[in-house]
Amino acid sequence: MISLIYNVQKQDDRVTVTAVVEDSKLVYSATKFDPPEYGPGLCESSFYLDDDEILPEDEDELIDYLEKLDLTWELVPDDNDYYGDDEY
Repeated sequence: MISLIYNVQKQDDRVTVTAVVEDSKLVYSATKFDPPEYGPGLCESSFYLDDDEILPEDEDELIDYLEKLDLTWELVPDDNDYYGDDEY
């Protein structure tokens, strides 16, 4: 579920959306006693528009439109994520 549209970029017929998506980011790993817990995360997804399609301008309508597309969302790495090879 999308809770906030952060950015929409359109290049030719390709649209890239950055949004806050609920239950997309691991907050707490599973333990022996508890399942993993997920929270909202900043994600990105892209899709192609048909020539006759127009994106809704209203944010709520755009969220409804995007939800109906059933997009695959990829987490956008944030500054708190560590992807280096160095050990601490």
